[in-house]
Amino acid sequence: MSQRKYSDQSIKMLIDEMLRNTGMKKKYSELEVIACYNRHVGTYIEKNTREIRFKNNTLIVKIDSGVLKQEMSAARHKLMDSINKELGIRLIEEIEIW
Repeated sequence: MSQRKYSDQSIKMLIDEMLRNTGMKKKYSELEVIACYNRHVGTYIEKNTREIRFKNNTLIVKIDSGVLKQEMSAARHKLMDSINKELGIRLIEEIEIW
């Protein structure tokens, strides 16, 4: 019979530790940023978004509509702040809209 050692760590802490140890923390953060973007912009903008990437703390968004590009450019700082607030950490430092 094996002896198991238990600790009082939360599941979130264990998952964060596993992601760090396997080198997948960066990829997980990227997916989390993209999911937050989709929740914050709504379905109409999400449908008109052609591509979303997160690289070097910059969220890069390609949008089909010129009007939406202008609106998103005007609201990019507000969007960046709300996504960072939801994540609980300042991951996004800039948003580029193409």
